[in-house]
Amino acid sequence: MYRRILILIISGLAVSLPASADRHKESRSNRQKAVTVCNDYRVKNRLPCFVSRNRCPLGFEVLERFNQTPGAEYMACRDLRHERPATLQQKTAVNDKRQRLLQQFDQLVERAVESQVGENVNIPESTLNKLSTFFSQVSLEKITIHRSQAITKGCFNDCQKIYCSVDEPINSWVEVNAKRISTKLLIQVAHAERCEIQGGRERYLTNWLRDLPAALLDNLQQESRFDASKIRYAKYIEAHAKNRAKSVCRRMPCSD
Repeated sequence: MYRRILILIISGLAVSLPASADRHKESRSNRQKAVTVCNDYRVKNRLPCFVSRNRCPLGFEVLERFNQTPGAEYMACRDLRHERPATLQQKTAVNDKRQRLLQQFDQLVERAVESQVGENVNIPESTLNKLSTFFSQVSLEKITIHRSQAITKGCFNDCQKIYCSVDEPINSWVEVNAKRISTKLLIQVAHAERCEIQGGRERYLTNWLRDLPAALLDNLQQESRFDASKIRYAKYIEAHAKNRAKSVCRRMPCSD
């Protein structure tokens, strides 16, 4: 009889553990998204923001809510007492700059696509299996890498699409069963992940491009071939991607 009771207890644990693991995974995902939104809000607005479960306290409002089931709900909360109301003129100027940046960026992407060399390259399954542990917020299998003759140096990221110069060692990035993961690839994957967390391409790109000099994209557009390394991310986005890559490389072998 004791043996039968023991078997029932073990069976119950076996059934409950996967569900518990799923809840933990989704809760961690919800919290990470809320943390990212708060970090961006603090840097952009120089105003308080913190992560809370269930509800925001009195005097605060929900900036963004994350409740992917079956995980616990988390939300980014901002302090209403510190809000600085923007004038209509300020809002119009910001929107005009955003649209201009997006148009300029789209033109660079079109040039890269028109001068593409060869087929798109996907991250191999062996590498996907390793990266899935660290990048749970992005659809890794949808990321594609493109070579373009329009780019003289470096790479730039358009969410799940990575555009690189033909001189970049992309073959080593996507080598099947590679013993080491490229740090450059990890940085690009971190940018793709952040795009999904921030809610899509337009929001991500405007946050990324807003720190660039106003004339930079215009100047790149006028060049017959352009240096992608000049298209710098906003400082905090760049730092976030590099820190994500370093974090992964502390746990698995990486290459430059």
